[in-house]
Amino acid sequence: MATERSQLFGNDLRLIEHSGDFDLTADRAGDLALAEGNDNIVQALTLRLLVRRGELALLGWPNYGSRLHELIGEPNNPRTHTILMAHARAAVEQDARVKEVTAMRASVLPGERDVARLEMEISLITENNPLNLVFDVRLGNS
Repeated sequence: MATERSQLFGNDLRLIEHSGDFDLTADRAGDLALAEGNDNIVQALTLRLLVRRGELALLGWPNYGSRLHELIGEPNNPRTHTILMAHARAAVEQDARVKEVTAMRASVLPGERDVARLEMEISLITENNPLNLVFDVRLGNS
């Protein structure tokens, strides 16, 4: 079963976040670390949400990414949350490994008035259990 998940969800170079930027990381042997299986799908969906739609057009991926960046500067209120959820759903459901986003909720992070938290329940192809993905969207300019 683990091998099936790994084959289905693939692998890619593991990225780690440092102060808002992403970098490659090494494994115990000193080689480049891989994100495999479930870790890879989480990383892939997170990157899809972070990349601005159209940003990779020159590399042949004009529809890759999300439109979440269009809401920077908007108030952190229910109207903005509704638009954030629609943009996130559209981006996540572009991934061929995603069957559908079955549930989504947006909320204001306590003490972070400019951050909206998106909590998604994602149905993946050939999987019985949903993937829970939490993604924070910074609406402020900082």
